[in-house]
Amino acid sequence: MVTTISSTDLDFANIKNTLKTSLQNHPDFNDYNFEGSGLSAMLDVLAYNTHYNALIANMALNESYLTTAQLRSSVVSLAEAIGYMPASKAASTATVNLSVNTGNLTGRPTFLTLPRGTKFSTTFDNIAYTFETIGSVTAEDNGNGLYIFKDDKGSEAITIKEGTNTTKTFIVSENSVDSVYVIPDKNIDTTTAFVSVYDDLSTTTFATFTDLKEADTIDDQSKLYILRETPNGFYELSFGDGFTLGKAPAAGNKIVVEYLSTNGPDANGATTFTPVNQISVPNAGGNTSFNLSLTTVTKAVSGSDVETVASIRKNAPFSYASQNRMVTASDYATLVKRNFGYLIKDIQAYGGEDAVRKEYGCVFLSIVFKDDVTQATIDKTKGDIIALGQQLQVITFDIKFEDPDTTFLETSVFFQFNPKFTSSSVQEIQDRVETATINYFANNTGLFDQSYRRSNLLALVDEVDPSVLSSRALLKVQKRYVPFLGTTESADLRYASPIAEPDPDNHIITSTGFQSAGKKVTLKNQLNSTKLQLFEIAGNTVLVDNVGEYEPSTGFVKINGLLVDSIIGGNDFIKISAVAANESFSSPGQNQIVVYDDGPSFVQANVVTTS
Repeated sequence: MVTTISSTDLDFANIKNTLKTSLQNHPDFNDYNFEGSGLSAMLDVLAYNTHYNALIANMALNESYLTTAQLRSSVVSLAEAIGYMPASKAASTATVNLSVNTGNLTGRPTFLTLPRGTKFSTTFDNIAYTFETIGSVTAEDNGNGLYIFKDDKGSEAITIKEGTNTTKTFIVSENSVDSVYVIPDKNIDTTTAFVSVYDDLSTTTFATFTDLKEADTIDDQSKLYILRETPNGFYELSFGDGFTLGKAPAAGNKIVVEYLSTNGPDANGATTFTPVNQISVPNAGGNTSFNLSLTTVTKAVSGSDVETVASIRKNAPFSYASQNRMVTASDYATLVKRNFGYLIKDIQAYGGEDAVRKEYGCVFLSIVFKDDVTQATIDKTKGDIIALGQQLQVITFDIKFEDPDTTFLETSVFFQFNPKFTSSSVQEIQDRVETATINYFANNTGLFDQSYRRSNLLALVDEVDPSVLSSRALLKVQKRYVPFLGTTESADLRYASPIAEPDPDNHIITSTGFQSAGKKVTLKNQLNSTKLQLFEIAGNTVLVDNVGEYEPSTGFVKINGLLVDSIIGGNDFIKISAVAANESFSSPGQNQIVVYDDGPSFVQANVVTTS
């Protein structure tokens, strides 16, 4: 009898039972006791071997597809096959003002230059780090011996990056077209790589090669290189073929690669930098050394580790679709994320025809920057994005930025707790429920297309401890209104979900306190009405009968003729909270994100003693 093992039943027990059944049907084993004999051990070996081979085959098949591959080396290789180069480590970046005052030094030069790789030291979390300039910067004498350094764009904010300047040298062999040059360093920031090719070992002149990703056109004379991650986490350098993929270095050429070997995110937050060396200034008496004056403009931010497997899976297909040109809205999002991903958490792009207020002939970008990115860096990055668009756009569209429209979520979580089922106290369980709640929002909100789902939250709450018998949650959506103090004004607030219909017993709209016309007040809707009123906190009496209204179905709150003199509590905003129409979920729309506000949120235990 032929033994058939289903390709879908390849666990150990099923394989062994199939083998046993097959033998039992054989006349020589009709009355054989398989479990009480040595043949059982043989079946174990056969079943294990079959199971193991099936596991290897299944793994090999899974590793062949980008969506199912688990090994980083497989994911990286599959992404590179469609032209996507996963991001390397990114060096932590700061900006500083640099100057030197030579006073009345005679014979001083008109210009001074700080070379690429000028070093600065800092200590952060009791660990010393070195930062370097990534390009040369120059300064002009102001006539009084003061030199203020500027970068190649004329900015006094000089960029410095964390890392150790490292140089690798290779000599090109005879078979140069297919040659690759391995750099045994897992800490490369590939964006800092500088590749130069010399004719031979003795010459001092060189040709500079650029990253393939930055090429507009490619021909046989293009000086391009590719720096890709290898399966062991190192990086390999390769060049064109001398025909259609760019110029290939010739035999005997010397290749020099300079780059920063960085600690990635470890130096994020550093603020105090000290020049390692003095600057030598030529003058009539020879050379005189001076200290550099340094002022920190922005703290060190945006250092990161190598791109994660999950990120590669998500970004690689979109990068392939974009083909390094900006045509569709998704192309804009993909290429901006590819070039500035070390600064960006998430991005959403859409055409002006799809905007809430339609504006044709433009593309809107809404960007969630990483938490440590400063406003100065954000402003500079937006300018760089516009420059990138001018380079890669097939059809010219205006790039406009729209800040993410944030709706905050307030939750009230109630759970039943039976102390008979645990040795932990009520407070300990309540703290664990609160932690589970915070973790849920941290993992499921804050980015585009992320939604709140009550069922998922409560499932986590119920799993905290066997003593948690049941749970429920209430939801409010909140906007933060920033008024112009002392000015009567109007505003429209768009919530990420519809708002509950008016209720005869409870206010649907409530706000935190502020001062208006010399009185402490709060904003509420009139009971059983969408009309907004101004209530004096003392006595809860209506001070102004009509200051706007809300639209339940659209989630819009319209404020009209509201005067705010000051805000109670020291904030620069007023929290305006609304009961959600559907407390089961909140799904943000275009350009909207939801974020948890743990301030007004709370967790409450209800102790029950029934068995």
